[in-house]
Amino acid sequence: MKFQHVLLLVFLWNVSLFSEQDEAFFETQRKRLSSSDIFEIRDAIDRLTFIKSNRGYRDILSALEGTPNFPTSENNAPAVKFYAAKALAKKGDKIAIPVLIKTFQKESASIIEYNPPKVRKISDGVADRHSTSSPYFYGDGEISIVLACGEMLRALGSLPTTESSEQTIKQALSHPNFYIRSSAADAMYESDRKVWISSLADGLGKEQVPYAKISILSAIVGLERLPNQNFKAVTEMLSHDDPEVRKKASQALRRLDLRIAAPYLEKAILVENHPNVLSQMKEDHSYLISFRYP
Repeated sequence: MKFQHVLLLVFLWNVSLFSEQDEAFFETQRKRLSSSDIFEIRDAIDRLTFIKSNRGYRDILSALEGTPNFPTSENNAPAVKFYAAKALAKKGDKIAIPVLIKTFQKESASIIEYNPPKVRKISDGVADRHSTSSPYFYGDGEISIVLACGEMLRALGSLPTTESSEQTIKQALSHPNFYIRSSAADAMYESDRKVWISSLADGLGKEQVPYAKISILSAIVGLERLPNQNFKAVTEMLSHDDPEVRKKASQALRRLDLRIAAPYLEKAILVENHPNVLSQMKEDHSYLISFRYP
């Protein structure tokens, strides 16, 4: 009996120790989320994202909202909102929807219309690097509020649909900023609901900016998964002057998920000179020709 009591005490001590370590983990991440270092905050968000427990959910939501009393704080940086939105999409709980909508509406209200005034060079890296509306290739230090708002929309699309999230996404498809429109199209694809096809088709008919146009086409093709005229339009975008448009076209063919798209990517790969786009095309081509169980 004494031996059994000893075992019980050891077990309870281990459980207590684990709980203390567990609490210490969350407290550490909360402190890191208050840091002025973007990379420290990002790592804390990542750690809270990939644990099985949902206890860190509200900490990620707080990171998304930021600290309104200190507007210049690093905690309000677009990069923090960008990574928090990505994390909430991965966690997949509908508790995030109201905060995502509120934050998106607040931040997107000040985003102006933006159409690239000139053809970008690959060496530019980002279109008009100092613009707050640069949606193209970027590094951690170049994430704008436009990118963050786009990620919030994609997160909304990946979460369970509500009337409010549906309305927010639909309204965003006609936003003055082309990157917000393209992100709304991505959100519609992420929702995996064919009812969006008619809204996307309407948006496609009005769209003039190539980046937003290929995003809308990509969503339609991903939802339809048919070798039709939309599929043909995507293949033609593989030769567009803008590298990010070519990248989106490649991703669209992957969404189609039919082997008939592979030869178009093979041809595009032979002439592609942008390393990011080439990497994307090769990845998408490998996916299309790979053997997968139905």
